[in-house]
Amino acid sequence: MPEKDTEFVHLHVHTDHSLLDGCSRVDKLCGRAAELGMKALSITDHGVLYGLTSFFKQAEKHGIKPLLGCEIYLVYEDQLATVNELRAKQKSRHMGLLARNFTGYQNLCKIVSKAHTQGFYRNPRTDLKTLAEHSEGLIGFSGCLAAVIPQYLLEDKFDEARAAAAKFIDIFGKDYFIIEIMDHGIEEQRRIIPGLLKIATEFDLKVVATNDVHYVKNTDWEPHDSLLCIQTGAKIRDEKRMRYDAQQFYLKSREEMDLAFKEVPESITNTSAVAEMCEVKLPFGEDHYPVYERPAEIESGKDHENFDRCLDIYVAKKNEILVRDGGEPIELSEAERIKHKSNGLYLFELCKEGLKERYGTDYDACRADWEQATDDDKRYCEQLEYELAIIAGTGFVDYFLIVWDFINWAREQGIPVGPGRGSGAGCIVAYVLKITDIDPLSFGLLFERMLNLERVSPPDFDVDFCMRRRDEVVNYVRDKYGKDRVANIITFGTFGAKMIIRDLARVNDLEFAEANKLAKMIPDELNITLDDSVKKSPELAAEVNRNPVAKSILDQGRVIEGMIRNTGKHACGVIIADQDITNLIPVTLQEGDLTTQYPKGPSEDLGLLKMDFLGLKTLTVISDAEKNVKMTRDMPDFNVEKVSLKDKETFDLLNSGRTTAVFQLESGGMQQLCRQIGLSSFEEIIALIALYRPGPMQFIPQFIEGKKDPTTVQIPHPLLKELVEETYGVLVYQEQVMQSAQIIAGYTLGGADILRRAMGKKIKSVMDAQKDVFIKGAKATNNIDRKTAESIFALLEKFAQYGFNKSHSAAYAMLSYRTAYLKANYPVEFMAAVLTSEQGNADKLSNFLAECNAMNVPVLSPDVNESGADFTPVLENGEGCIRFGMASIKGVGEGAARVIIAERDANGPYENFSDFIVRNADKAVNRRVIEALIKTGGFDAMGEDRASLLDDLDSELAEAESARKDREAGQASLFDMLGDDTGVADEDKPGSNRRRVEEMGMTEKLRYEKELLGFYISGHPMDAYAALDDAIDSFRHPDDLFNFDDRSSFRLSGIVSNLQIKYTRKDSKQMAVFNLATRSHSFEMIMFPDPYAKEGHRLEDGKLALIHGIIGRRNGEMSLAAHNVFDLEVSIPKLIQRINFILYPNDKAVEFIHLLRDTIDEQYGETRVNISFLVEEQILEAQTAQSLTFSITQTNFKALRRHPALAGVRVEAVDLKPIDDRKPWEKRGKKF
Repeated sequence: MPEKDTEFVHLHVHTDHSLLDGCSRVDKLCGRAAELGMKALSITDHGVLYGLTSFFKQAEKHGIKPLLGCEIYLVYEDQLATVNELRAKQKSRHMGLLARNFTGYQNLCKIVSKAHTQGFYRNPRTDLKTLAEHSEGLIGFSGCLAAVIPQYLLEDKFDEARAAAAKFIDIFGKDYFIIEIMDHGIEEQRRIIPGLLKIATEFDLKVVATNDVHYVKNTDWEPHDSLLCIQTGAKIRDEKRMRYDAQQFYLKSREEMDLAFKEVPESITNTSAVAEMCEVKLPFGEDHYPVYERPAEIESGKDHENFDRCLDIYVAKKNEILVRDGGEPIELSEAERIKHKSNGLYLFELCKEGLKERYGTDYDACRADWEQATDDDKRYCEQLEYELAIIAGTGFVDYFLIVWDFINWAREQGIPVGPGRGSGAGCIVAYVLKITDIDPLSFGLLFERMLNLERVSPPDFDVDFCMRRRDEVVNYVRDKYGKDRVANIITFGTFGAKMIIRDLARVNDLEFAEANKLAKMIPDELNITLDDSVKKSPELAAEVNRNPVAKSILDQGRVIEGMIRNTGKHACGVIIADQDITNLIPVTLQEGDLTTQYPKGPSEDLGLLKMDFLGLKTLTVISDAEKNVKMTRDMPDFNVEKVSLKDKETFDLLNSGRTTAVFQLESGGMQQLCRQIGLSSFEEIIALIALYRPGPMQFIPQFIEGKKDPTTVQIPHPLLKELVEETYGVLVYQEQVMQSAQIIAGYTLGGADILRRAMGKKIKSVMDAQKDVFIKGAKATNNIDRKTAESIFALLEKFAQYGFNKSHSAAYAMLSYRTAYLKANYPVEFMAAVLTSEQGNADKLSNFLAECNAMNVPVLSPDVNESGADFTPVLENGEGCIRFGMASIKGVGEGAARVIIAERDANGPYENFSDFIVRNADKAVNRRVIEALIKTGGFDAMGEDRASLLDDLDSELAEAESARKDREAGQASLFDMLGDDTGVADEDKPGSNRRRVEEMGMTEKLRYEKELLGFYISGHPMDAYAALDDAIDSFRHPDDLFNFDDRSSFRLSGIVSNLQIKYTRKDSKQMAVFNLATRSHSFEMIMFPDPYAKEGHRLEDGKLALIHGIIGRRNGEMSLAAHNVFDLEVSIPKLIQRINFILYPNDKAVEFIHLLRDTIDEQYGETRVNISFLVEEQILEAQTAQSLTFSITQTNFKALRRHPALAGVRVEAVDLKPIDDRKPWEKRGKKF
């Protein structure tokens, strides 16, 4: 590597965070600068500071001094216009800024942040007033061709250019306003250099030479040009598009810059002088957590004595570690104790109140008479004191109070809050504060997994809120701590290998099929690079060798991959600061919300508090289900958080595997596992969730066997017997690994947490050191020999790689149990809430409607007198059903639904269709809404047919409009004056004069329902094949699949829906994924490329089909692979070999036989017919001729089934022929 260049520094550099045109990844940029021997390097992205922290760290990593700046968009006027019409007339120019010191960095943040939050019009703009207010600590540059002074010079307006320079000197000072000259071989740049030098001479300003760096190497101009097209939606061949006029926008060497500016040599050396002016250190590691401010009227607490006890515990625990590690013990000064008490005493009092509410323990009474306190009370008090000692000593009192405050506020507002997730559930302080809802002592959760003195890192509470109301909590935090101190967190999307291939193929005008084929050659691995793809994919390597276009795309892709493609907003993360956030980091706006310009990591590194406010749909479902129970069961105090964790119905449901819609337990594999384990306690649900993941799944058979046969339980060591009994000898949890180290080798739990982390991350150097500590500790603590200790260590190491956080699993298990409890005990109310949560998601709704059907919970069509806006539970005489929500009807929507419901609530149920029209005529219930309600059965209960109402709708609306005009004119009919319908003839009553039209047929009803609801409610197209499908289908219910072996053949009839065509990863062959809906369930199927090539053309959405396929069974998961597709109606006569009609022995039987005879005469076929009679509950078969056969169709079979003489029917189908999908050589028994 060359020596550091002391005389030239690049001062105008764009990274890939200049989203439109930056093609320099910061790691490659800094690496190249180091190769060129540069001592410093700047970052001056367009209008943003997105990449500043990553650039800072990469520069320092490569031994380069980072110069922090931005090329801002400056409106050369005193103030920005406030309306778009005037903003459009203001031109934005470029101007480079560099921070000289931390004050300059802060002002840079202020300028850029204000440009994004207040000055954005096409780009983030700054005015002269803002620039002047925040100029301290900044260096300004005259800029590129798009800057103020160069633009004046290009227009031959030297005086204006000179005046602009004078203004900038006033703003920055003479020493800190720099004239910038450029030469990329562009004529305009060269033309203005004399004018720039003249201004510099007149004002005695430094001149620097810069290269407007947009890519790293001179060969990167092509990828840069492609990137411009990607970001602007253009193609390379387009004539009118954004392009650069030269190919010199790269990181040039000192020698190249010397050659370009040999006539102005001082412009090279001055760059070094400017770099020397800049000394900015970002304050990584400082603490800028907000301080909790309690209301003035609330005292902090007066229990100094017992809080001092907590502080003494902290000192003792801290000194144990310090002395052990050869450090000096500490003491807390009085001033330090006072500081700890400022909010610590308040937290202490809150914990005392919570301890009494959660455990019934009066802390003050216990401490006043410690000898008389119970063992349990002592345990609770001592654990509370210990945790408060660590929390206070490590400085996280305010953190806990802040989290408690917004959760407490949410609960007071009735916003559902989750039970907690992550390691925080192991903390008794969090439990008594109701931050979490899991008793850590009951379930053996460890505080040290969250916070300990040997690994002090901020606690991380991921808090779940009802998805619908999460934003209310975030807004409360904004209001409490200040809108300028709270921001969402930015995220960056990057160019992945597949993405960049597709993007480059598009801009190079490659046909979609070719582009797709090339992209599909990229292995489907997370974060795989193009280079690794070529190594791992022979097809891709061969394609690159033979196809020059593919090679060009990959060559350009290697430059662009990993660069920033777009920005987004973190789904749940929020940053909170102790001051105006722009004093520390810049901000922007994302979806109208204040958002950091730095991602999560750097924001936390700079000392800001990160909180996760997660919106969890399950909490919304639970909340809606609770409201439904309160409404339908008249149980105003019902609260699922207070139900028993030993409910028999709940465990019966879980063990049946009917866990659709049960949180975390609804996959096919989980359903099978529930059946296998036979859950009998809440602790086993915790274990189940921890085990069902890649890795620990291998231990599931051992767990099940241990539960069913305790003699098979394998104890790792006799000392660990009690620890592993709960999980039948399997070390399921990270906490068990920690406790094992404590028991065997005398680790503190804090030290054991370090061991656990080292094992999980497989850091060899740390592992070797820890292994030695473990072996020595095992000998010292339990006199365990080295060989045994090594075997235990190896076992712990194995499980540590798979072990799950028990606190996290326990929190999930609580939600699993609560949803299972609701489903088991209040199925109608729960499923109504589940359906409501998935409104608008047809695929999921279809699945849950099928589940309702399996649970015998009818889902009925909408009803204007029963339906709410959402799916509505209805209970009558102990029987329950769910009414389709009116807001879910296409064409109705929530607004109209709310109006209809409000009118109904205010003035009673609608008496008839006309009453509905009249009462809603003046409101937001238009013709389209009413028509949708008619078509979906909203008025069926009023006794009038849908076709009749549609036919009469226009006249009803006209009559209602006429009545409205009469009312406005102050007119009233005689009957209005009478106030009732006394004396009104029947023919004059509403609906009596409707024109007679043919009733709407079932086919039309189903068509409308499918169109407007997305589902069939009144019936199902497969109803016409009832009894026939029972004979044809290999199974009826998803549970039946578990009775089949892997690769068993199946046959199933139904209607095709949700058909999706996909491509294989390896060779881009077409395949299909679709649902097949039977009368009772919907089954997901896949058709692989080979059968799809032969049969795929027969698949159509809405088609009644017969599918032949193969059942797959792997790791408890069942799958259905379709091989053949047949038209169901055409197939029926060939499949049904015999039908036995069972008749009542009465006069109607003769009619039926005549009807059957006529049917046989009309449609002769191969299906044999038998006739039997039901006599005294016995079936007696009559003799029928062998020749009595006909061709069965759904139409003639439906007509025969409707006959009143028919008591029943037995149908026999031909046997299913097994599918042999082996390759030809496999069938011949050949081996290759």
